[in-house]
Amino acid sequence: MMLIYDVFGRHIGVQRQDDRWLVFRVDMSEQKFSRLYDVIIPDDLTETEIVGWLDDIFHEAATAKHPDVTRIR
Repeated sequence: MMLIYDVFGRHIGVQRQDDRWLVFRVDMSEQKFSRLYDVIIPDDLTETEIVGWLDDIFHEAATAKHPDVTRIR
């Protein structure tokens, strides 16, 4: 199952595979996913901790229009 987050206006997917978190760029209009290798989520983070982690690593992308990280699916 792919978890989808709105990360300051950018869609990021996170998927658990073999006890690891994998991160993807998500195109919602075409339902396409491409792996992001330069974004790491620690394997011991729980699903509920991912929002905070994404907020921490992408906080510089926050704008008045997109001030938050939220799970959308």
